[in-house]
Amino acid sequence: MKFSSKLKDYIIRFSKKGLSPKEIASAIAIGIFIGCTPFIGIHTLLAIFIASILRLNTFAVIIGTQISNPISLPFQLFISAEIGSLILNGHFLHLKFSRDINYFKHYIVPMLMGSFFIGIIISSMSYFLIKNFLKGRKYKSTL
Repeated sequence: MKFSSKLKDYIIRFSKKGLSPKEIASAIAIGIFIGCTPFIGIHTLLAIFIASILRLNTFAVIIGTQISNPISLPFQLFISAEIGSLILNGHFLHLKFSRDINYFKHYIVPMLMGSFFIGIIISSMSYFLIKNFLKGRKYKSTL
């Protein structure tokens, strides 16, 4: 079974458990935002914490964090750093390997900024896509 069909099955199961399309889409979008952050190793803990604060379905938030996986993570971090550098400095990163460089300022801050920016865009798009998918599915089932 393909990953996309498994994901659709999970989303449909949430709707059968009495969650509204808005609740499901919100939970998954928050999870995707968390998954876009460079806080490797604590995505699940952040997801549980934020889900409990916002009273969202914890499992749906954790599913959203799975956007960050070992295959996509290196690309995600590199793109985040590049976009963050473009936002902060007006140019892409100049890769430097030196003892004189301030790694926090040169790499970490742009990565945080870029991941925040990418997280907002991807989670916003996913919110509307999932919400419209579930509303369309609900509309088709009432016909």
